[in-house]
Amino acid sequence: MKYGLYEQGYVRRGADPLERVRQVVAEAQAAEWYGLEFFGVSEQHFKFPTNSTGAIDTVLSWVAATTENLRLMPSAVIPALAHPLAVAERWATIDVLSGGRLDFAVGRGNTPKTADAFQIPIPETNARTMESLAIIMKAWSGEEFSHRGEFWQFDNLRVHPRPIQSPVPRVSLAAISVGACQLAGGNRIGLVATSNNVRWSQVHDRIGAYRAAWETGEVFPGAAPSSNVNLQVPIHVAKTSQLAREQVEFGIVEYCNRVMKQDLLNHRLTYGTEKGMDTTGEFYDNFQGLLDLTPLAVGSPQYCIEKLVRVHEEFNVDEITLHVDYASHEDLLECIRLIGEEVLPEVKRLTNKSVSMRYNSTGAATTTIDS
Repeated sequence: MKYGLYEQGYVRRGADPLERVRQVVAEAQAAEWYGLEFFGVSEQHFKFPTNSTGAIDTVLSWVAATTENLRLMPSAVIPALAHPLAVAERWATIDVLSGGRLDFAVGRGNTPKTADAFQIPIPETNARTMESLAIIMKAWSGEEFSHRGEFWQFDNLRVHPRPIQSPVPRVSLAAISVGACQLAGGNRIGLVATSNNVRWSQVHDRIGAYRAAWETGEVFPGAAPSSNVNLQVPIHVAKTSQLAREQVEFGIVEYCNRVMKQDLLNHRLTYGTEKGMDTTGEFYDNFQGLLDLTPLAVGSPQYCIEKLVRVHEEFNVDEITLHVDYASHEDLLECIRLIGEEVLPEVKRLTNKSVSMRYNSTGAATTTIDS
């Protein structure tokens, strides 16, 4: 199991949104210092002042320049909002400059306001995302190519640079709905799934849909096949559960209320229905419900250890991305320290032990969990 960190650059009320951009990079550096293996930010536009990570290629290039081993995981690039040739050039350059540390992930975006501002019709975003990805894969081959698609057409181009990783960096799709998870699996690319605002059983549904689709899917042209599942788990750790809750409850509730509304609207505008998007209103202004019914882990080190052990054992994924945000910079640095020094070492010890106990009691290993 690999563990990393993910942020949206949340800006607290009264904080400096410009300073927040620099703080995100410092938090990435702390993630490497405390032993996490990868770091990601999401492409967030026009949510001022609550988010500060719009130009994620620039943010992650600074992270690359100021770390040595940390892998870079955009979560996710929204190619529908830009020309795919520009996306290919920028992210290939980051892979080269970082020495091959890019794990590339794309998503269709889930904010109607952003799509409107970029003048992209919401119903086109799925098709634009997959056509963009096809162009990026051609561009990353290093060979001259032409393209005739629904949205882009050009002839006889060769893009420089190509990524340093061969044949290409790992490619994943960030997905919220069951249908998007099936899209990732059907193309045999990796999955970046979220557990934000969804029940444990719904996380199972999403991962199960991905794995079932992967079995009958076909390899996406130009991409190396990947069945890697990365699950995002929101977390905040402090010395006590009460302190942790005081530091992030407001921001988490605010985010939950906003994201559920925009996800439902986005799904309705795309498909004409809210069916298939099972995020409901049960968690509006309901922080305790989020703690009790979803993988959200906000609390003391012991509380977060117990939550992550359950995540580890229930879902058997390849990577867990710990989503930290909402607290002050100083409290986030302390959270990262606690994750690295107290939470993850114990999670790894307990999950190693639990696998061994299952093996010894049954006489055969029925579940394999890498640690």
